[in-house]
Amino acid sequence: MMHSSLANLQELPIVTEAGAARAERSDADALLVARLRAGDVDAFELLVERYQLPLFRFLRGLVGSPEQAEDLLQETFLRAFRAIGSLDDPGLLRGWLYRIAHNLALSALRRRRLISWLPLQPGRPLGVVSHDRTAIEAAEVNAALACVPLDQRAPLLLHLVAGFSYAEVAVLLGVSEGTVRMRISRGRAAFRAAYRAGENDDAP
Repeated sequence: MMHSSLANLQELPIVTEAGAARAERSDADALLVARLRAGDVDAFELLVERYQLPLFRFLRGLVGSPEQAEDLLQETFLRAFRAIGSLDDPGLLRGWLYRIAHNLALSALRRRRLISWLPLQPGRPLGVVSHDRTAIEAAEVNAALACVPLDQRAPLLLHLVAGFSYAEVAVLLGVSEGTVRMRISRGRAAFRAAYRAGENDDAP
């Protein structure tokens, strides 16, 4: 059960990319930024279409509430649009967007003193109870993640869900790569402990 739970955590969904794919995306993002700076309205719609789902999943993982994540997502795109001229390297658009989203989420959590995780699968409305085993296991994973401290949960989400490397996460969070590795390691341990505790609570 534990091994399957960790597999589920790593499939939430993970984005793994080869260097060529990363370079291709970077070039596409640089072109998109150029269009945005030129005032191309269609380019903003493309930006939203390209990044709204992964950014929503990341924000939901940090703040718990899908409604609050949606509000933060809109604010993320608004701030990005206003500050697009300040992006030094257009090829780093993706990381820049995640950094904006991360900072907004931290501010919201500080304001509301809210650090929670509300399990919600894409396309599954709140209040609908599913007895499907996959859904149950996903809820157990989400509940365990809720017990992971925020400073460890953020790099876990960035690395396992968004697919950023340790070095990229370090840049996004403004810490050393060693700190990122330590926080992810501790986050994994906290997740395992919380998941085991949940298994024990469910035992007859």
